[in-house]
Amino acid sequence: MPKVTFVNEHRTVEVEPGRLISDVANELGIAVCREAFVNTGIGNYTVWVKGEPGCVSPTTFIEKLLGARGWKRYANRARILGDMQVWTQQGLRDRLESPRPVSPSPSPATDKTAMRKPVDAAGTAAYPFGDPREVGKGERKPVPRTTGKATPAKAGAKKGAAAEPEAEESEETE
Repeated sequence: MPKVTFVNEHRTVEVEPGRLISDVANELGIAVCREAFVNTGIGNYTVWVKGEPGCVSPTTFIEKLLGARGWKRYANRARILGDMQVWTQQGLRDRLESPRPVSPSPSPATDKTAMRKPVDAAGTAAYPFGDPREVGKGERKPVPRTTGKATPAKAGAKKGAAAEPEAEESEETE
């Protein structure tokens, strides 16, 4: 039986293959429809699905017209065929209703199977300019510091510098 993980809600459930993502989400109390008209079911069912190729039904003609490509699918049209992770839209319920059911987030410190953010150069709240372990590798050549000693000039620069005072003297004598 395929295992479906709703990532935003921290919920995992095993379901029989061939069911719609929206049906499974409704059973768990997870809203997947941004309704255009209250209590009609008419609206935007956009979800994002990650899994092995063939974990959901192929995109239909209607889904292609609506813009489903890549991870983006429509929960009322996509059928579950294999293990997958599903990301839902945020803030779908009315603000006056009770909040959506959310399990405690997994802690990688206690659960070794919990997903952990990889160490990369992407900015986060903790490291806005990227993780220092990934960004500052120390591969750049250090900037030389002056020690008060003049650096030797290039040969072409000496010739040009020597020629300039002679030209100035010749103008003054005239």
